[in-house]
Amino acid sequence: MRMTYRFPNTPKMKDIRLEVENRNGKLRFALSGPGSFLYRPMIWYYLKWHSGLGAMTAKDGSNVYSMYIPPIPSEPHNRQLETFLNIWVFKKRIPFAVTIGVTDKCQLNCVHCSVPQSAKKKVPLTLPEIKRVIAECISLGVTNITFTGGEPLLQDNLEECLAAVPADKAIAQVFTNAVGLDKERAASLKKAGASGIQISLDSPDPAEHDRRRGGKGLFELVKQGVNNALREGLLVGLSTYATNESIAGKELTRLAALAAEWGANEVSVFDVIPTGRLLQSTEVMVTKKNRRLLLREASLLNKKNRGRPRIVSQTWTNSGHGFARFIGCLAALYQFHINAFGDFIPCDFTPLSFGNVRTESVENLWQKLVGHPAYCKRRHDCRMQDPRFREAYIDSIPAGSDLPYPINCL
Repeated sequence: MRMTYRFPNTPKMKDIRLEVENRNGKLRFALSGPGSFLYRPMIWYYLKWHSGLGAMTAKDGSNVYSMYIPPIPSEPHNRQLETFLNIWVFKKRIPFAVTIGVTDKCQLNCVHCSVPQSAKKKVPLTLPEIKRVIAECISLGVTNITFTGGEPLLQDNLEECLAAVPADKAIAQVFTNAVGLDKERAASLKKAGASGIQISLDSPDPAEHDRRRGGKGLFELVKQGVNNALREGLLVGLSTYATNESIAGKELTRLAALAAEWGANEVSVFDVIPTGRLLQSTEVMVTKKNRRLLLREASLLNKKNRGRPRIVSQTWTNSGHGFARFIGCLAALYQFHINAFGDFIPCDFTPLSFGNVRTESVENLWQKLVGHPAYCKRRHDCRMQDPRFREAYIDSIPAGSDLPYPINCL
């Protein structure tokens, strides 16, 4: 597949053309136009890195390198590449992704639930409000919209939310525990426009997964959910979290083997974060030594399995190594979160609010976020794992406060 990329929202690049071709699984490109030589090194490095990864699958003639990146070439990826260039060449702050909570309800009782605990009764966003938020996120530059919860499959209008994401501008995903992801629901999500499903799997051991999730038979539902989603042609990712204990037991190796056996495309590994129910449990944080061990384990697995399934770890994105030096902490650089009640949050692990989409536009709230002293500069490391950040912005939250807490009150 071959496609011409244009950069209409970047005045200095408006006359530049980028021909991107997927030829036999490899990316090739040709750049032309006045001043194009200035941008060639960055574009070459960006596409060369992706091509070097090797596609984990193909979709409609385009390569899929990660569920977090639109297929290459494609119109949403054209937009994402333009955003990448604006961030790193023109020093602008434009987000790639947003996670939107469509409900606070969940049928499970996970020991590590990251949703901020609230004692107040709040009114969730309505479908018209969610649609408006989606449109504003797209106008801001977002190219990846992921619907979360609570458990989003409990939301009857989830399909309408997915359908509101313009397929020529962004990819849409659902983050689920797989309870309710039967054949009919998988087909419905695909028809509505979902490109992929991210399914939580806390342990490769069925009994341990069920224990951490607070119910029986949940591991088997994950397996069935993966199969149902793949059968409908959806990309499937398994999402897990790393602890000091799981790293010592090399759980990732066993989980990656399960993902390969089931046919999943990708495995995302987040560090366990002291947030939500674990907000005061800072002792759970992964040590620097174990992060290095996890980074090595993930790297070896990617080489051994040739990226099928691909392992994407927070440890790598925060490492500053190779292409990861362009990533780091996603909050306020590439991503933000809007919860089910409209609170605008740096990421879904951070119990801090910059305002509400019911009273301010997404763009205004984004500008508040990126202009704040704690977020105005990019960082390699996760803020929620930084003792200094936690001392200034988390430990100072008054006891018993409703969360997320307004950052302007600190």
